[in-house]
Amino acid sequence: MKRSFPLMFLSVALVLLLASCGSSSRMTTAGMGNVTIQTGDATNDQIVKFELTISSITLTGTGGTSDTQNLLSHPTEVEFEHEAGTFEPLTLANVPPGMYSGAKLTVSNPEVVAIVNGVPTKLTASLSSSTITVTFSPSITVGQSPMFINFDLDMTNAITISGTTATIAPTFKVTITTVAPNEEGENEDNGEIEDVHGKVTNITAPNFTIQTSQSTITFATDSNTRFADGLTKLADLKVNDVVEVDGVTKSDGTKLATKVELEENENGMEVEGIVNAVTGTPATAITIVHQVDSEGTTNPPVTVDVQITSTTQFMIRLDKLNLSLSVPMVFDASHIAKGQRVEVDSSSTGTPVVADKIKLREQALIGTISNLNGNTFTLTVNSTSAFASLSGATTVSVIVLSGGEDRAPLANGATVRIRGLVFFDGTKYTLVAAHTDNND
Repeated sequence: MKRSFPLMFLSVALVLLLASCGSSSRMTTAGMGNVTIQTGDATNDQIVKFELTISSITLTGTGGTSDTQNLLSHPTEVEFEHEAGTFEPLTLANVPPGMYSGAKLTVSNPEVVAIVNGVPTKLTASLSSSTITVTFSPSITVGQSPMFINFDLDMTNAITISGTTATIAPTFKVTITTVAPNEEGENEDNGEIEDVHGKVTNITAPNFTIQTSQSTITFATDSNTRFADGLTKLADLKVNDVVEVDGVTKSDGTKLATKVELEENENGMEVEGIVNAVTGTPATAITIVHQVDSEGTTNPPVTVDVQITSTTQFMIRLDKLNLSLSVPMVFDASHIAKGQRVEVDSSSTGTPVVADKIKLREQALIGTISNLNGNTFTLTVNSTSAFASLSGATTVSVIVLSGGEDRAPLANGATVRIRGLVFFDGTKYTLVAAHTDNND
């Protein structure tokens, strides 16, 4: 059983961004606290992308503990919307043991993309302040035992949209957890790592390091690590390969890769986002609203054009889900639709992106439950939401499967956030749920 200690709801702008404290994953230094800092967010259904640059973060010491140095080795761009309903590791930080009463951080360059009159639009965004002081209540105590600091952004209340402008004033929920005693029982907030993408920057057997869109993470491998999609062993991996990694956190706080899958070779790239246009039936091209990519592009386009060829593979990323359904879910060139979140892998970096693989990815929808019947129900989303604006659908059929996490009771009339895989059968959308939660 994991230990979780809620700290508080922080109504101070941008406290979540402490989660970005450290764009590199460091080896634990003797006498230092091993702290994994993670980010997540609760969905704002109008937003398809929200990114900020964090250039400086320090923890404020109390009770005799000194303030930390800047925990960022360089400015870090963090995109929050794709994390909706889950947590992603930002860094493995070496923090001096002691008590910390808050944090100070410097942020800039907010980027907000919303659907305005059916069109993905980069809004004119402003921050309430570029220098943020945050007070923790109670204070955080860092010791020798590995721990997680999870920062969950309340996206609904973080961004106020008026026409094509956005005002940024977030609120956040912060929790502390310890490593789960059983690695198989880990969740995203206390050790499990799902679906992390990045370019390989170093290989020193049995370890390898990847650069994600937000941070650098070092993984160990062992005899149980599974290699897939062109990889059979660590020796097959090359620097600059784009990979997808699943893993767990060991009792000492280090990360162990349980699965390593090759996305593309050193000359390729990977980009993720929401489908906003489909050309042809079956599809010969799509356009996606850019969220993140393997290049860490500093000035990415709002949308990315993708070419589909006869050799493009369509794949479904199941993670923990057991997709044994009486009515099989299909994802291919005839069943790709506006509003779905996808990953595109390409062996080149040209424009348009020529897709070698298109993977259906998890996404989060907010709506009201009706027609609840066992593990199925109808989710009615807001007609002004990005999903409804793109897809034209305001209702989605939901199937809750074993292997997911149910964090909110299901009842007719309840408003919930559902994260999972969204399928399209040519007529209607079905969401196979991995997580059910309150949107807070």
